[in-house]
Amino acid sequence: MAHPPPAIARHRLPRDDAFPRRAEALGFTFHAPDDREYWTRDACYALTDRAVASLEAAARELDAMIGAAVDAVVRRGDYAAFGFTDRLAALVEASHRAAEPSLYGRFDFRLAPDGAIKLFEFNAETPAALLEAAVVQLAWFEEAPAARLGSDQWNRIDDALVARWPALRLPPLVHFAAEHHREDEVAQVAYLMATARAAGHEAAFLPVEEISWQEGPGFVTPAGTPLRACFKLYPWDWLDAEEGGRLLPLGRTRWIEPARRMVAANKAILVTLWEMFPGHPLLLPAALDRAAIDGPAIGKPALGLEGHGMRVEGVAEDVSTDIAEGLPPSPTIWQAWSPLPGHATPQGDAFPVMGVWMVGNEPCGLGIREGDELVTTLEDRFVPHVVL
Repeated sequence: MAHPPPAIARHRLPRDDAFPRRAEALGFTFHAPDDREYWTRDACYALTDRAVASLEAAARELDAMIGAAVDAVVRRGDYAAFGFTDRLAALVEASHRAAEPSLYGRFDFRLAPDGAIKLFEFNAETPAALLEAAVVQLAWFEEAPAARLGSDQWNRIDDALVARWPALRLPPLVHFAAEHHREDEVAQVAYLMATARAAGHEAAFLPVEEISWQEGPGFVTPAGTPLRACFKLYPWDWLDAEEGGRLLPLGRTRWIEPARRMVAANKAILVTLWEMFPGHPLLLPAALDRAAIDGPAIGKPALGLEGHGMRVEGVAEDVSTDIAEGLPPSPTIWQAWSPLPGHATPQGDAFPVMGVWMVGNEPCGLGIREGDELVTTLEDRFVPHVVL
């Protein structure tokens, strides 16, 4: 009897050093930062259509569960585990009461070869690797589909983003802000600007450090143009910690993502999820108290980003990561350790995490990042995928 194919498998391909250069026309100029190959040039992941359907169903179910968990947190009004200042908590509650709509987010999932799925976290505020998932890997697939093993790719991200902008009910002009020295973030923002223009908006870029304040209009550009609506690829807690943070409650700007998304993005929401849905097959046990987690566990800073400051206990090999300078202190959230399955490469095992993209409340595509270590960080690679 033939065995069914694994839910996910890594396949070696003929090395293509030219594609990343060709993709620069799409804005993908950061494919080899510091001479490190970020785009994987000699492999792809192949998923079964059943695995994709399972990922899509998991994302849709978890999105509803997180919505219920956020409601519970705001009703309770206790944000100690989240590490929010009083000002951030007030911004969250005002945004939640106004039901400010969201543009996008990204789930990070563990996908086992047998198809089992577990939630690691939800990147609901400043998710990265969007351009790669929405545009670059699609161009890779369409350039030579006959050589890519699969007949499809799970990728409706671009169409979903264009269709989503009208639901945000924004003014005609939307500003887009990012740190000007972060090439990858500027490229992601440029892509989002293109989707907003395709939806009928005017779009203008603004380095986040050039946002200033004027009495009357509030937050403005260097030329004094009021920021009526602004997408920012910059965390709320970073803004709050800066000198101008005291002005955030006074401004009139519609920010994307809205402040209420801080709750869903925070690692402490994992604890609330486990309290509300104990034993749910998509969840891993999570708690504020390390002793409440049986066996190995990973400690995550509630306000952590990009894999920094992860502390793994109860395993033979230390796979913890360094704490990044400048990150605000926040409580540690403990989650049961469920290591990523390894996939063989000529250099050793690689460990992929499934990034399922949400636009509004709909899952619409997949981006896969893999690393040589069990904790995914900003240093890991992007690997395109196909669907069998």
